[in-house]
Amino acid sequence: MLKLFIAAFSVALVYWIWHKKNQIFSHRNDKEDPFITTIEAIELQTYLDWDTPQTCLESDGIRYGKQFKQKIPPELPHEQGCRCEATKLFYTSDDVFQGTSPVLTHKSALGELNPKDALLLKNMLLKIKLSTKAENFSDFLAQFELNNFSANIRTKAVALAKQAFEQE
Repeated sequence: MLKLFIAAFSVALVYWIWHKKNQIFSHRNDKEDPFITTIEAIELQTYLDWDTPQTCLESDGIRYGKQFKQKIPPELPHEQGCRCEATKLFYTSDDVFQGTSPVLTHKSALGELNPKDALLLKNMLLKIKLSTKAENFSDFLAQFELNNFSANIRTKAVALAKQAFEQE
């Protein structure tokens, strides 16, 4: 009788293990959904104009937050004439890895600029602030590819850069 009980118990145990094996190991090959987190950032944006301070131009576009190199944004205004704004951004980790982070328009004396035009204008203004005085404005412009500006703001951007050049 004891042998029959042990045999029945062994069969039940083998069946139970075989049944659990399918439950435990069947999920190993399933693809898991990615773990997506929301990232919060503060981005500094400066108002681009001929008289924008150098400090503002240098800090334009820098993002601050827990997941970034710089954690805490500076106190605004940086200096007299500063028109920087701190903009809160929320995006997912998937956005970061796929390269689909939020794209913001940029405020300027020329109106709302797309990111490409804003970057070109900012680089021109920053170069004017940092460079030693060139002979004339035409020589200064020769170092930039002006055709990279959108056609509708190209002449206005050059005029704004000329005004900044003449004030330095």
